[in-house]
Amino acid sequence: MIDIFFGIIQGITEFLPISSSGHLVVLSELFKGNNFNTYEIAFLHLGTFFSILIFYIKDIISIFKNRKTFIRIFKLLFIGVLPAAAFGLFLPISNLIDESSNILLITSIAYIFIASVLYFADKLGEGSKNILDLSLKEAFIIGLSQALALFPGVSRSGITLSTALYLKLKKTEAIFFSLLLGLPTIFGAWLLTFIQSSEPISNALLLPSIAAFMSGLVAIRVLINLTVSSKLNVFSIYCFAIGIISMLTYLVNL
Repeated sequence: MIDIFFGIIQGITEFLPISSSGHLVVLSELFKGNNFNTYEIAFLHLGTFFSILIFYIKDIISIFKNRKTFIRIFKLLFIGVLPAAAFGLFLPISNLIDESSNILLITSIAYIFIASVLYFADKLGEGSKNILDLSLKEAFIIGLSQALALFPGVSRSGITLSTALYLKLKKTEAIFFSLLLGLPTIFGAWLLTFIQSSEPISNALLLPSIAAFMSGLVAIRVLINLTVSSKLNVFSIYCFAIGIISMLTYLVNL
């Protein structure tokens, strides 16, 4: 039952800008002995990969139908994925964090950081750009921000969405690009973990992954509604609270 619960949490926190990895760190502290390892977390991410794919299936198909649009978006996504891919492959930041005895402290600081980013992003008005208006340089900047999500507590969707809003993308376009950028990132992270792991595929991961997929669909709709209505401050307050609670928990357990 706890596995399905973690799957639901993964789906919700992957898309709402409140950090899935941060929640897994915090929940692992609460549910001792029920921690997911990196391999198991990667499978939950695969569930959320299909959430994006299914939610935006019509938009993705329309991109493939237009050769010029497809080539342009492919270039933007390729440039946008490069920073996270480079950090993930050549700088073992995630491994260092996972093995750190101060992971809860790192997570708390990251939560306070993303809370600040979301607070100021929420103050921005509606942008004027579509995805196709993005330059390669701007796509790279969004990609650099995505690399910060290697730190648990920094939401991937939150940091890329906020950066896209700072670059004047329309809100719905910013969400779409943020989630499109998540497709190769999430799949690549799963594939790398799968290749590096010696663990066999377990049937026990199926239900948690389905739970992540289903809750992910709901979370994407909520993200769109709250972003369009300028209510990202809700997530800012939540992340700040989690950051303070995490830090206090860390200090108490010193």
